[in-house]
Amino acid sequence: MSELSFLSRTNQRRLAPEYQGDLLLWDIDKTYLDTHFSSFRGLLRIPLELAIDKEAIPGTVPLLRALRRGPGTESALVPLYFVSGSPIQLRGTVERKMTIDGVDFDGLTMKDQWGLVRAGRPRDIKAQVGYKLKALLAYRKELPDGARWWLFGDDTESDAQVFALFGEVCRSLRGVSLESELRGHHVHPQDQREILSLSEGLPTGDDPVEGIFIHLASGQEPARSQDPRVIATRSYVQTALVLAQAGKIKKEAVAAVAKDLRRRQVSEAELGAHLVDAEHRLNVAPEWLTLAR
Repeated sequence: MSELSFLSRTNQRRLAPEYQGDLLLWDIDKTYLDTHFSSFRGLLRIPLELAIDKEAIPGTVPLLRALRRGPGTESALVPLYFVSGSPIQLRGTVERKMTIDGVDFDGLTMKDQWGLVRAGRPRDIKAQVGYKLKALLAYRKELPDGARWWLFGDDTESDAQVFALFGEVCRSLRGVSLESELRGHHVHPQDQREILSLSEGLPTGDDPVEGIFIHLASGQEPARSQDPRVIATRSYVQTALVLAQAGKIKKEAVAAVAKDLRRRQVSEAELGAHLVDAEHRLNVAPEWLTLAR
């Protein structure tokens, strides 16, 4: 694959071509870590950032470990990739933080924000649609066609839109129709060209996206989605409950996530409200809720 502009990518795993299991892809900023680097001011703080100072969103670490392990008695080592809008200068810091947290992963893509500044594109520091779609399609080209993707983002950027658009491109969106869609999202012409190139040769007819989890990091109420795969959660205990009920993680992981929220000073009142919301809005059965109490 030719080099893609303003991306720094790794892929340390080669799955068997016939692999048809789950594949996890996570955002980092506001989805895994409480970071603030989608701005020029944020770039100026990079020299002061240490891995030990990075804060994981409550519940994220035990949930990531549980997803990586899978629901069985032995670890499934479910493929796990990260796509972050954070600058490439933070790669070492982010990777060290993952080591501290015990989060093992297979690939990480980060954004060359300083490169965008030097190229006269500072506005694209915050623009994520073109960047993340490129990163997702690049992994799609490298990973087995039969893999089923579970995507995790937040509502502070355009993650739900990007993830759904990724599925549309994988299914059939190509050529002029794709170009028009990208223009509608104000994707830079250079990114448009690279996305159109990445879409060439993809198999058509199969949308690999099984689920889209959106962490409500902005504090806003969840928006209604016409796509039943989009699940907006107020905390990771809700995410864990939905995944446990779907058979994607062991039920014991729900208690571990809830314990981490309590350790991080999430009140019993707030946690209780999230459990009620999980039952009524996310259709989590009452017997699963007891795992978090």
